[in-house]
Amino acid sequence: MIGVVIALWFYIGFIFGRLSSATGQPVPNSPIVEPELFAKAVDHAKTLAVTTDPQYKQHQKQYQQLLEDLRNGSVEALYSVAQSLNNRNVGEDRITSVQLWHALADGADHVASAVALGFSYAEVDKELALKYFVQASNGDDEDPHQASLYNAGRLFLELSDAASSLAYIRACANVDKTHPAYETSSQTKTCEEAYELLSNQIITKTAPGIEDAADLFLYASIDDFPQENTKEFIKWSKAMELLQTYGSLMQKEEGTTDDANKKAKAFMTYLSGAQEELLSLQKSKKLSELQNYLLEIILGRIQVLVTSTETGQGEL
Repeated sequence: MIGVVIALWFYIGFIFGRLSSATGQPVPNSPIVEPELFAKAVDHAKTLAVTTDPQYKQHQKQYQQLLEDLRNGSVEALYSVAQSLNNRNVGEDRITSVQLWHALADGADHVASAVALGFSYAEVDKELALKYFVQASNGDDEDPHQASLYNAGRLFLELSDAASSLAYIRACANVDKTHPAYETSSQTKTCEEAYELLSNQIITKTAPGIEDAADLFLYASIDDFPQENTKEFIKWSKAMELLQTYGSLMQKEEGTTDDANKKAKAFMTYLSGAQEELLSLQKSKKLSELQNYLLEIILGRIQVLVTSTETGQGEL
């Protein structure tokens, strides 16, 4: 289902600046850095103080402060040193920078370092890159990092998880509503466009099965419809419970002919109940175009199952 869609995403790429909006955030935890690795960071910080800058004193003062902060255990100072090492683009220095980012991201939940690791692994280990973009997307104190929401969504799609992709890109598009202080208008626009593109491509280029359609449905509205505890959400949940019960019953072996007849009646009860709930839900005018498409798939499959059950066979 997803293969056709993925190719359409590469022109968008990751967003938005490799580490934009990721630095300068307070981190309460202290990372655990191996002494040998910390010594490399200190040695590099010392070299930064050497300069031919005409404003020598100011430069030296700045980097002396960095060195002092580093020795005092400053997370931001360690992150700055890791950035500097990575920017040198030398093999050993880049390895050291990644090791430092790991210490910060894994030991202190440092957002900027998690973002940096996401980009570092994006082309060589997509699952590991996804792990760090997801971590960074939570931001500090549960305040989202908008660019990482998008980047996680993009990688979910590349890893053939369209439902999670829709979920993360929708969250990115709605940061202006959920956490406006952390929103950037250009990022919101890109996420809105990406969400619309993905939705349209699922409709026009794919044919999801009933399970894929069910997985996608709750993430298939950029307005987050239906929300929990609404009558529409309750209808959807009840229909899914009935279908799950039907699926579980299908796995049980038949006994006598009488048992088979009882089982067939139960099948019809669960399928008809799910069908009724979804037909009622389908009347809502708040459904997105993608949700209507997915409901048609689910209802079509249920009708096939009803017919199959009446003739003595039928599986989800």
